[in-house]
Amino acid sequence: MPALLDVLFSMILGFTIIFIIINANIVVGEGTFSYRTETMVQESLISVATLVESEFRNMGYGVKKEDTDNTGVILLAERNRIVFKSDYNNNGNVDIIEYYVGDPEDVPVMNDSIRVLHRQVNDEPPRGIGYVTKFDLTYFDFTGQEFTPAPNPGNVKMIEIEIEVQNPYALASALQQPGEDAYYSTTLWRQTRLGSKNFNTR
Repeated sequence: MPALLDVLFSMILGFTIIFIIINANIVVGEGTFSYRTETMVQESLISVATLVESEFRNMGYGVKKEDTDNTGVILLAERNRIVFKSDYNNNGNVDIIEYYVGDPEDVPVMNDSIRVLHRQVNDEPPRGIGYVTKFDLTYFDFTGQEFTPAPNPGNVKMIEIEIEVQNPYALASALQQPGEDAYYSTTLWRQTRLGSKNFNTR
């Protein structure tokens, strides 16, 4: 009888150790996947934010007073869309540049909040510059008063930009219970009160 109890105890102990090892492997695997997705999300955000901030700081570059038609360099100022003038390639020709987000249905991934951030120059086909879950623009006049959307874009003197990027696919967790919300790696970037010296060309 004692020998049988020893065997039974050894089996229970063995199964417990195996379960601990399997659970540890799952946790390590999830940690590695989470780290990789966090890195990819951050790199994607940096790529988008760098382009947006650089171009927004230079909006109105090369635009002369007679080119603005007394409207300023910003032609349209909405929450998720902006149209402005700038000689972005410094060739002496004023370009019309537009940023806007597409529809979630255009991105067939697990995360249905992801949309393509488009950039269009003049009549060229729009080009996707990244995947975002948020592209929010807030506008301020010279007194610091917010007005979003801006009914008169020529009064915009500062812009606040907020961009959020998430992973397209959720982190599958062995600890996640049925019905729980999926977890997506997320990173956020905000540029507060960005202004351009070229806003005052009119």
